[in-house]
Amino acid sequence: MANPNQVVGQARIRVDGDTLETKSGATLELGGPVRTAQRGDHQAGAFSEETAEAKLTCTILVKANVRLTDYRNIDNATITFSADTGQTFIVRNAYVADVISLTTGGDGASLVFQGPPAEEL
Repeated sequence: MANPNQVVGQARIRVDGDTLETKSGATLELGGPVRTAQRGDHQAGAFSEETAEAKLTCTILVKANVRLTDYRNIDNATITFSADTGQTFIVRNAYVADVISLTTGGDGASLVFQGPPAEEL
């Protein structure tokens, strides 16, 4: 059983079951409802709603066997984000949303995946 005082420190990210070799600092925006206040002439408290996409940003280590063009072509993948505290989120039908940026000096390549709102397993 996990210690109830533990906070998220690491995450394992998988793309279609294959684990990415990521650096620390991955960010997952869950997506889902975004509410915007709508003011009336004599009242407040109303809102409209739209759905925001999930967004996963991570940096991968780029070794000799890593083909960045394979990642660039992802347009229908299942992304799994498993935190070391036990929470797991899944983004189905995910795609690479931004241009992949490769930085020398061991900094790796940044990947941005987006898709429908994440589901917690």
